[in-house]
Amino acid sequence: MTDLSLSRRLLHWFAVFTAIFTWLAVISGGSVTSRNAGMAVPDWPTSFGYNMFLFPVSRWVGPIFYEHSHRLMASTVGILLLALVVGLMLREPRRWVKVLGWCAIGSVCLQGLAGGLRVMLN
Repeated sequence: MTDLSLSRRLLHWFAVFTAIFTWLAVISGGSVTSRNAGMAVPDWPTSFGYNMFLFPVSRWVGPIFYEHSHRLMASTVGILLLALVVGLMLREPRRWVKVLGWCAIGSVCLQGLAGGLRVMLN
């Protein structure tokens, strides 16, 4: 087993983990919708004026829990995708896989922007 094959295998499993976490974020978004918690946090990108990552857990009550949890999960998906694309750029020889990585980041950014604009324009 060469170092390249090990690093590509690790990259593969990181991509699988990222896909599973993305699926969980989508489910979390569905729970926001199904519980009518969509506008529980009225500002974006902050949460009630706090940095989204520093919003006190004690205020995560009722519908705020669902909305804020989804925001954090979606942000984590973005961070995981950035790390994945860095790994792809460093270790993946197939150009089409690298392009798919960039397309995934673009898609997540557009989705996040759409969600944020919905909050800001509501």
